[in-house]
Amino acid sequence: QARVPQGGCRKSPAPPALSLGKRAQMSGLGRVAPLLVGGALCAGGGVMAAREFNKELPVPCRILAAHLEAPSMQSQLGFRVAPWSLRFWHGQVDDDFARLTVPLFEVYAPFPAALPFLKLARRRSEVYAALDRTASGDWKVLNLLEDPKYVQASNAPAPRRTDDIVAAESGRSVWGRS
Repeated sequence: QARVPQGGCRKSPAPPALSLGKRAQMSGLGRVAPLLVGGALCAGGGVMAAREFNKELPVPCRILAAHLEAPSMQSQLGFRVAPWSLRFWHGQVDDDFARLTVPLFEVYAPFPAALPFLKLARRRSEVYAALDRTASGDWKVLNLLEDPKYVQASNAPAPRRTDDIVAAESGRSVWGRS
């Protein structure tokens, strides 16, 4: 019969000692587990990003993309907009009005003579656009404003808030259609 100490609890027996092989096996699993979890998270994030990148753009974004691809617009901007720039749009798209902010990227070759295959992307500016759906159901660009805040030698004025942007934020219409 085992004696019970005054505290009323028996001492639990010591856990069996692990052999050297089992310790090495457990420590190896401890090193690999974070790599497996991190790899799974990176792969999952990559799949989600690929799905989002391949998702179809809303109609106002497609109208704005066609507007930005026009040669006259590219000459005004001073660079050729990377076609994937519109994938990074954000803003508000309603049934009759859309307010979009699109970062514009340019793809360029930093060393065209030495490494013509090397292409880099740089953020050149942002475009703020307001689009309205007409009575016939077509989308029309109301306002397009470029903010060249990423160009270092820019003396351009800061973008101003126009009536259509203020109306969209307040829920009113510029033309009184409520």
